[in-house]
Amino acid sequence: MTTPKHHKYLPLRPCVNHFSHPHPLRPIDEIQAEEELICSGCGLQVIGSCFMCTKSDCGFLLHKSCFQLKLVLQHKSHPDHSLKLLSTPPHNYHASIFICNACNDYGTGFDYHCSICKFDLHVGCAQLPKTINHKDHNHLLTLYYSFSCIKENIEAFLCDHCGQYVQNGLWVYHCEICDYGIHSRCTIPDDHLS
Repeated sequence: MTTPKHHKYLPLRPCVNHFSHPHPLRPIDEIQAEEELICSGCGLQVIGSCFMCTKSDCGFLLHKSCFQLKLVLQHKSHPDHSLKLLSTPPHNYHASIFICNACNDYGTGFDYHCSICKFDLHVGCAQLPKTINHKDHNHLLTLYYSFSCIKENIEAFLCDHCGQYVQNGLWVYHCEICDYGIHSRCTIPDDHLS
């Protein structure tokens, strides 16, 4: 386990509990990028405030935002059922991974899950905004939960950012003005994908 070197650790700050971990967690401030710590919830690098396990031999930590996630989510992409936040993929999933229905990438940590439909979302995908500005485009892009929702009779969708074909059913951002579109993965800055 890597112990954060440059953080404000105040031993008298109260510990808190989180459903995803059996040990108490303590709030920590100012985690630095060079520490290369990874959130146990979303799997992305932690910079800034987080919650860290109080046990010295345990490397569990959460972004403050992951600590504060809603336990149950009603999402527009899956309107018929609520999604429950799981700390790990369901036990009946192969190799303890899930495939996100938004981006088609795997996940091993926090999972917004519908047990009825076997529908899964990364916590980051579940929080994608309805509209975005993208560095490669001048107009606002709108989120669609499938490219078939953009126009009738679309048979294929090619991401204008990376050039890859996108499966129908995966989330895309699209500009109606000039028919520019990208899949959701290409909206994530490169430094979050390493």
